[in-house]
Amino acid sequence: MTKTELKAAWEKILELMEKRAERLVVDTFLRPLTPYKLSEKEQKLFLLAPKGSGYAFYQNMVNNRQEDLMECVSAVLGKPYFAEVSEVETPEDQEDHFISEDSLNPKYTFESFVDGPNNRFAYAASLSVAESYSRKYNPLFIYSGSGLGKTHLMHAIGHYVNQKRSRKKVLYVSAETFTTELVDAIRNKTQQAFKDKYRKVDYLLFDDVQFIAGNKYAEDELFYTFETLYNSNSQLVFTSDRPPKELNGLPERLISRFSWGLSVDIQPPAYETRLAILQNKAVLEGLDIKDPDLISVMEVIARGVEGNIRELEGSFNRVLAHSVLVGEKIDLPLARKVLTDVISSKDSELSPGDIKKAVANYFKIKVADMESPKRARSVAYPRQIAIYLIREMCPNYSTTKIGELFGGRDHTTILHSCEKITEEIGMSPDVRKVIENIKDNITV
Repeated sequence: MTKTELKAAWEKILELMEKRAERLVVDTFLRPLTPYKLSEKEQKLFLLAPKGSGYAFYQNMVNNRQEDLMECVSAVLGKPYFAEVSEVETPEDQEDHFISEDSLNPKYTFESFVDGPNNRFAYAASLSVAESYSRKYNPLFIYSGSGLGKTHLMHAIGHYVNQKRSRKKVLYVSAETFTTELVDAIRNKTQQAFKDKYRKVDYLLFDDVQFIAGNKYAEDELFYTFETLYNSNSQLVFTSDRPPKELNGLPERLISRFSWGLSVDIQPPAYETRLAILQNKAVLEGLDIKDPDLISVMEVIARGVEGNIRELEGSFNRVLAHSVLVGEKIDLPLARKVLTDVISSKDSELSPGDIKKAVANYFKIKVADMESPKRARSVAYPRQIAIYLIREMCPNYSTTKIGELFGGRDHTTILHSCEKITEEIGMSPDVRKVIENIKDNITV
């Protein structure tokens, strides 16, 4: 059985395990493991723990579920192999390492991506190149800070092409894997096989390109790979933590080529998008998103984690894991106990009055003006910002209650204000700066 076949079998095993254990347990303790060898002699399925994670922890988790695992393994592979976790592969298990590509994460699809004003352009561009090749969008260069969804979009492109355009050959690789495989190819004198792998594809998805900076061999190889693929009308997609012009350390000839096509950025998500991401995750976990306690937890997490989707989902996972493993109901008391680094004391004491006062001070108007029927932009715009911030930062206030705070305005008016400011935050760095400055000035 090849490694590709073994990975496919492992996915089927995990699907069966989800019927025997909570999905969160499977995702947290089993899905991060990678199968790398099946030993008929030892009757063992060898699993690789994530780098730097401590394989003993995962082995303990596997041992606790060994009986269920063996039954699921038997159902898929025909025999009840014993699962064993290792920290690294042995040298004999690393044959042909340079032709083993990084796999696409099955969870990273266009369907599971929550789009908002902060990422809508990047989403649309990614879907466009997945649907058809375009010289205008070649290469597609997606950049953002860590954990904002650029790798998700890259994987989504790969999944879409594999499913809808199966005749096209897709190759996803991280900068780290590309560099490691190149070193191995040079050492083993298999450079031609390496070149064939990367230069005979229809889509090359290259993740975190900034990490090849300073490695002349990797820079040169990527340049010539780029030239070959571009001239053969293959689609190139790159991700980075910064735009091409800021990739210090990379040669100018590469930087200029990254700018030939379309560069798109992803900004940190606004509160409404963060909340939608958590709601989507809750649905995937089979939770009732109409549960008032769960709504409060999602809202307080969406307020507390602003700049990183991985941290956002990680905080939610911590609450879910504690609930599953300890048997406590998901509610605000549990969230406050588990997420002391996310939910601050200031957060729990914040009131709409504090927010209105900070907004009024910033725009040099009176709080009473915002509460009045006045429609002049000098009053209406600060009012919309105050409504947006209360909606984001005070989870116990419904749109109806917020409307009462501003002269009895209705539900539709409150939602319009929130949507307008959310859209402006996604489009304008200046508006984002205003929001950040007001938040910094809020005192309780």
